Amino acid sequence: MSLTLTLLFGGAVRFLVPTFLPQLTDVLAGTAEISTPIDSFRSLQEAFFYLKNGMDLYDGAMVHHPPLFVVLMKSFGDMAGSHAPIAYNALFTLVDVGTAYKLTQLSQWYNTHHSRRSGRPLVGLPQHLIASFYLFNPLIILTNWAHSSAIFSYFMIVELLVQALIDHNLFRGAIVLGVAAYLSFNPVYLIVPYLALVYAVAKERDWPTQIVKNVGLFFFSVTTLVLISFALTALFDFVFQSYWLVLLFLKLAPNLGLWWYLFTEMFDFFNPLYKGIFNLYNCVFVLPLTLRFFESSSEKKTGDSFLAFYLCYLWVAFSKAYPIVGDLGLAVSMLPIFSETVIPYTKFLFLSTLTLITCLVLSPIFYYCWIVLGNGNSNFFYSMSLIMGTVYLILFLDIIWGRLVVDYIETNEVKDPKKLRLTQI
Repeated sequence: MSLTLTLLFGGAVRFLVPTFLPQLTDVLAGTAEISTPIDSFRSLQEAFFYLKNGMDLYDGAMVHHPPLFVVLMKSFGDMAGSHAPIAYNALFTLVDVGTAYKLTQLSQWYNTHHSRRSGRPLVGLPQHLIASFYLFNPLIILTNWAHSSAIFSYFMIVELLVQALIDHNLFRGAIVLGVAAYLSFNPVYLIVPYLALVYAVAKERDWPTQIVKNVGLFFFSVTTLVLISFALTALFDFVFQSYWLVLLFLKLAPNLGLWWYLFTEMFDFFNPLYKGIFNLYNCVFVLPLTLRFFESSSEKKTGDSFLAFYLCYLWVAFSKAYPIVGDLGLAVSMLPIFSETVIPYTKFLFLSTLTLITCLVLSPIFYYCWIVLGNGNSNFFYSMSLIMGTVYLILFLDIIWGRLVVDYIETNEVKDPKKLRLTQI
């Protein structure tokens, strides 16, 4: 199957199903595993109602999307008129298809880049397979059908890599990262691996240009978006409802993350301490991961700054306050990019796959038993949150181990890696 057919078929699945089953979007938008109050399409529709009736967007603490995003999405729907639901289906479809296509570009770049570094040809998987891993990933498809705003964040994260690595426009990449951080707070932590990546792959390493200017552009873009948002609302309430709420986890809602159950049971006296610890935990490993896998100019064959960016994203997705299955879906969809480097040396992909399937099957059942039937309790559903965390950690550690094996092979010039037996101590 060619790349074009793959993109068309993947787009058709995303567009036709919610078009002929319009109630599906509302059902999925209310599902704890697929949507949270921070990225929910229901919340966005509530914002549309507020705007239409001249009400304050953030009165009532029901809307948590940034105001510029709300205004743009409402304007798009208004232009479509009575066909707004179909127009939104088309918009979310185009965004996902664009993300899939850009992943194929990143795969080509990655294999070319590491072929040059290692001195041996790396072919990688065909483009249509790379696109298929994203377009036919059920976690991504469900997130798309739910019209979660996370779909736009995924596009921005992939786009910033394309801008920096393929188009060689570092400054545009920093601006895109600023937009991603504006849409959802957590991508702000990716600025560290992003700066290391653009510095590592640059033909001439000039830190004033590649680091200082990129940081400046990132903060300039975020500040500009915040000021435009202030101009739209005349208040800074959106900062509290869209970002501060995420940091302080002020909206307790069941999800597949680790936060919600603990702060449901926590005494109020201890809340500030543990919220600080959890926020620190969310970003504390970003810098060590970036430094450990940095592509040093003195070590031509070891290190992988692109993988460091991927691992940082995986960690942030694992430890964030309001995760959804689509966060893991993007991480899984990017795994085939490493098919010629890290994946051959991983050990537990099959185990993590089975664990993920178990979690996805049981979590809606346990949630139904708890919320609808009332013959279970929150422990049932939180056990699936812990299982999902286990999936993240198995995948995270497995990929790190695979990269360490690759570095050992390159450093020691192992002739036959298939006979290599390394042991973790």
